[in-house]
Amino acid sequence: MLTYSPARAFGLALAVFFVCVSSGNASAQVLQSRGDFNVLIQETQKKSEKPGEMSFVWWIPTEYWELSFAQNPSVTPQQAERVVSVFKPYTLIAVVDGTLGQYGAVNYKPEEEVKRSVKLRDARGFTYLPLSDSEVSVEAKSFLAAMKPVLSSVLGPMGQNMYFFLFPAQDKNGLEISNAKKEGSLSVFLGERAFTWKLPLSSVLPPKTCPVCGAKVSGAYNFCPWDGAKLDKPADKPLDKPASGSADNPAVEPAPAEEPVL
Repeated sequence: MLTYSPARAFGLALAVFFVCVSSGNASAQVLQSRGDFNVLIQETQKKSEKPGEMSFVWWIPTEYWELSFAQNPSVTPQQAERVVSVFKPYTLIAVVDGTLGQYGAVNYKPEEEVKRSVKLRDARGFTYLPLSDSEVSVEAKSFLAAMKPVLSSVLGPMGQNMYFFLFPAQDKNGLEISNAKKEGSLSVFLGERAFTWKLPLSSVLPPKTCPVCGAKVSGAYNFCPWDGAKLDKPADKPLDKPASGSADNPAVEPAPAEEPVL
């Protein structure tokens, strides 16, 4: 287990960045947080359990920015809203991919090799490749570039070999690819290796109270795990299914039959 997680290192990078650009109003009101930031970090990170692999995938949803900024008094609401708006058009994925060599040294794969292997799959079974530089805003590229030096400083070689990939947030029909607060799933593939999130994430939803036993349970539950009672205000409905003609959408591709079906 990492002593300093990539998500926390990224949070430190955010803090350093905003302290440098802040007008000094550290007491400004920040965004209201919902959920548990520590749980969110755990829920959005996946790592390979295969011996000899040092592979790490981190999905960074909009809620990460909101909860991270809510805990950082150096970030003004205006700055927080700016970052959220910059990344709203994208699905942001961070990847570290390597293998353990002799004496515990890690052999990290270069960015271009990782980029060729990474793809994203939504709950409807469509796959997406990373956006090209020309498809990403200057603001998003500049922001991520500013994070790299701090990540490298905090995480060393792992930070140097952590690569960010931006995918669209919606398909060409305007349907969401993922939503941390709605039922569905999201998968990131590194070659044939799948890292899958079952949604919603419990950390971004308020807890629910069982009407029978009174227990407080995860907001992602629709039924009480203790007595099976249906919970009030169930999790948001699943993402809309596409129309039958949506396979013609050039932004998405049907999942090949040989790949895992979500």
